[in-house]
Amino acid sequence: MQSMTSQIVAAGAAAAIDLLCKSKHVTRAELSRELHITRSAMSQKMTGKSVFTLRQIRKVADYFDVSVDSLLGREPLEVK
Repeated sequence: MQSMTSQIVAAGAAAAIDLLCKSKHVTRAELSRELHITRSAMSQKMTGKSVFTLRQIRKVADYFDVSVDSLLGREPLEVK
């Protein structure tokens, strides 16, 4: 079972990823292919039913050219 802290962090990361996808016109399906996960797994991560692994967070950060800290809410997310 996920701790409350991990659920809050996961929700923040999902919100940041959703914002990045919208701003860069990337679908969740496209991002799921980049992360090598199914669309169903992506949906579960985005709705908080499961969480992104650290490796996946790093891949998302690299894909969108943002910092891991910005995805985790430790610094402002700058959408270019």
